[in-house]
Amino acid sequence: MNAIEEMTAEHRVIEIVIKSLPDAVTALDHGRLNVQKLRGLAEFLRDYADRRHHQREEGIFFPILVKRGVPGQGCPIGGLNNEHEKARALVTALEECIMRYTWQEAGAGAALRRTLQEIAQLYKKHLWMEDAMVFPMAEKLLTEADNRELKERFAELDRAIGPDAIMRHEQFAGGLSFNTKAGVAPGGQKF
Repeated sequence: MNAIEEMTAEHRVIEIVIKSLPDAVTALDHGRLNVQKLRGLAEFLRDYADRRHHQREEGIFFPILVKRGVPGQGCPIGGLNNEHEKARALVTALEECIMRYTWQEAGAGAALRRTLQEIAQLYKKHLWMEDAMVFPMAEKLLTEADNRELKERFAELDRAIGPDAIMRHEQFAGGLSFNTKAGVAPGGQKF
């Protein structure tokens, strides 16, 4: 697997979580939202999507693209970095909304709904742009030496994060569901 394929695989994991957000909104609307899963979602976005994936891009991948002649400002790299900043701000807002929702503050549900919808919209566009435009362009520009460097530096970042943490986040994504059709489990656990 080359470096682009690794990042594409990470997109599919992130996409699983993002695709669960409409179900989270529906669960919220029906009073069946599992706040613990929502906290796990925020942790996933902060640690896996940002600390792992976005840091791979910002600190390793984009600089190599710049070295290969892609402008560091403007489209696409500047725009993608801007979206990473927006994603960080939205995750912070999500964590605040979860806390306010837990405390049953007035308007917390509406703010939570908006934040979940904004995260879904941002990531849907962001992942598409990278998959459809940036990664194909990079495949044409990157050399074998670039790919080796990317893979080595990706592995260093993964070691710093910890393989157990990465696996835990990927397992969380694979098992995440806010599907309200499932209703309430025996014992009253909300989905």
